[in-house]
Amino acid sequence: MHLTESIKNEISAEWESFEALTVSTLHSGNELLNTINGYLFEHSGKKLRPLLALCAASSLGKGINEDAVTCAAVSEIIHTATLLHDDVVDESDMRRGAATVRSLFSQGASVLMGDYWLSRAVSLLVKVGNMRIMELFSGTIGDLASGEILQMDKAEKLDTTLEDYLEIIRCKTASLFVSSIVSAAMAVGGGERQLEALREYAFHLGLLFQMRDDILDYSDSKTIGKDSDCDIAERKITIPLLCALDNALEEKGKILTLLSGIDVTDAFGEKNRSIIKQIKSFVLENGGIPSAQKKLEELSDNACKSIEILPENNFKGYLCAIPRILISEVCNYVLPNKP
Repeated sequence: MHLTESIKNEISAEWESFEALTVSTLHSGNELLNTINGYLFEHSGKKLRPLLALCAASSLGKGINEDAVTCAAVSEIIHTATLLHDDVVDESDMRRGAATVRSLFSQGASVLMGDYWLSRAVSLLVKVGNMRIMELFSGTIGDLASGEILQMDKAEKLDTTLEDYLEIIRCKTASLFVSSIVSAAMAVGGGERQLEALREYAFHLGLLFQMRDDILDYSDSKTIGKDSDCDIAERKITIPLLCALDNALEEKGKILTLLSGIDVTDAFGEKNRSIIKQIKSFVLENGGIPSAQKKLEELSDNACKSIEILPENNFKGYLCAIPRILISEVCNYVLPNKP
């Protein structure tokens, strides 16, 4: 994503401050903890949430202060903590093409590292001392847990509706986007109308981000550089399957029966692979991908409309461009050969 480099170039000093603060906050006197931290830093992702936080703060034309940088660091630390916990819940051995802490060290290490990172995020929030910002992030931490539990419950019952799915991704993804963006805007003194505009933007962008990821799960992993089929193997009913079921309601019973046959203890065993192929065929043959893509376009449009009231500057332009870039892969989606 070349746009991210353009943004970082414009806020280079603040970005360096964010990275330095993150590293210093997580440093410990414990050798093993620092070893795992080093591994996590080495295999960190695109750091989209802190980038959005600093971009949102800059879009208000007030400059980026120390508290906004701290909010950016908190967003990345919480995000990584949730991934450490998710890898245990999902029994994941790989993330971003590298071994997870769970598989490389131990399951207990992954849980405890997630707890440690969350505790360090809280320590930063205490230093900021802004109750509205603390309430934002504390609400998000609760959302992250409740969203995961709701998803587990629905995967067991196989009765996920579109409303259930939207609530799951609101909690698991959109909530942290909102906290990251709005907290940084609060830190620089954004007005209430501006904060509400950015809240709406972050909400739509967060839903878009997760839907995009869920669509890519139905693609060829060689094409996108990530493991595919994981959602089906975990009995998760996400947007492509929901759209396909809506387009072919008469097949719903058959598909749910197939899903119920998934053995989550043997994710990619021979039996599961056969079921996964049938479900992917159903989604592709019944317009699940194009219908899901249409929802991405709507969310992208809504995100950009939400921030029309913000002052015109490069950072507002960046905020509008980010949703389009995020969906470019799936907007140009080439349907794989039928399994």
